[in-house]
Amino acid sequence: MSPAAPAPSAAHLRVAIHVQAGRQPPEFSGWEARTVHTADGLVALLDEWDPEVVLLIEPAPSLLPSLYGRGAAVVLASDVAPPEGVVFGLGVHAWLPANHTPSQLRATIHSAARRTAERAELRRHQEVLHRMLGLASTMSSLRTPEEVTEHGLIGFVELLAARGSAGAVVVRFSAADPLHYAGVGSLRGLQSDLDLPVPVVEAVARVFGAPERLERIEDAIVVGIAGNGGTAGALYVEKAELPSAFDDLGAVVAGLFGQALSNAVLFQRSAHDTLTGLYARGFGLHRLGEVLAFGARYAAPTTVLMLDLDHFKLVNDEHGHPGGDVVLAGVARVIQQTLRATDIAVRWGGEEFLVIMPRTDQAAAAGVAERLRVAIAAWRGAHEGRPLAVTVSIGAAEADDNERDGAALVSRADDALYEAKRAGRDRVVCAG
Repeated sequence: MSPAAPAPSAAHLRVAIHVQAGRQPPEFSGWEARTVHTADGLVALLDEWDPEVVLLIEPAPSLLPSLYGRGAAVVLASDVAPPEGVVFGLGVHAWLPANHTPSQLRATIHSAARRTAERAELRRHQEVLHRMLGLASTMSSLRTPEEVTEHGLIGFVELLAARGSAGAVVVRFSAADPLHYAGVGSLRGLQSDLDLPVPVVEAVARVFGAPERLERIEDAIVVGIAGNGGTAGALYVEKAELPSAFDDLGAVVAGLFGQALSNAVLFQRSAHDTLTGLYARGFGLHRLGEVLAFGARYAAPTTVLMLDLDHFKLVNDEHGHPGGDVVLAGVARVIQQTLRATDIAVRWGGEEFLVIMPRTDQAAAAGVAERLRVAIAAWRGAHEGRPLAVTVSIGAAEADDNERDGAALVSRADDALYEAKRAGRDRVVCAG
């Protein structure tokens, strides 16, 4: 929590005075004071002027509830005792006798101004923390480093800076990786440190990989980030609205950013097949379980396709495993380019691929499978100057109503695949 906010100085302290008509308000040398004589006038003044303190001279009890949440008020009254002791819950800071001394009144108003400033600082801190929790929730759902750097950076700039500000992040995902740059606002096209001001580049170098270290450059901040997945870097935000008392919050923000990046890197490495870039088998089964659960809940069909490259052993025998890798990577690209945005492609193992098709019945899936078969047959590649081509056999199976067993569904698609193999290959067969 930030230290207590100081009260406004005498030169900047604003006091709204409500006094009955015909009465003289106190004199405040060096303070800016405005006087009103009606309850409606006081409410309008509070809305327009936002004073630090409201001074009420013998107010009607009906006026007090309108001050709730308006900051600190000081009441002067002939009857020293507050009515029933409840007014302090209505934003009244002090209740003074009408025969107060000038020094007593000035000290009380300073105390009330300090309380108002502390409340404003607390509200701001709470608002930032609330927005940060919302951003943390969003960040936890981002699964790729690209999503984190793009969407997360936008969120952090909005959290820490004035509207329309720019920001940048510079990260390295592992010791062997080059630096990655991303920017928002005027820095959206950021490609290298040449796009950043020299003082910022120097600050980035100092805080890079140093979590909790924060440097200020005029109205901007640079803070080091790190995470458990090897992520290290620096976050730069222009026109930062982060008071110096909030520097600890800047470290928390950087830690959250680094953790989200690290999780995304680890997810990408564990969930994707290195050669093809498709989902790996384990995560593919996880996604199939999610899709089946959705289909069972909303009565939506789910169909899977099992693909197996024909005579792939001959490709490896003739071109070696490097040539086989060229074929696998090329076929994976064809699959990604042919499928719909909602379909999920998985490297099942060896030369086998699985395609998960949410909200798709077997008849519609058969049409997509045929497009895949034709596109793969048309693909051409090369290894060491020698041409490469391949065909594919595909089996399709639709989930039964309320089916949740992904392994059983894949097994039925696998049976259909082997029917396609026995029938001569390079064809699509649907499970009966």
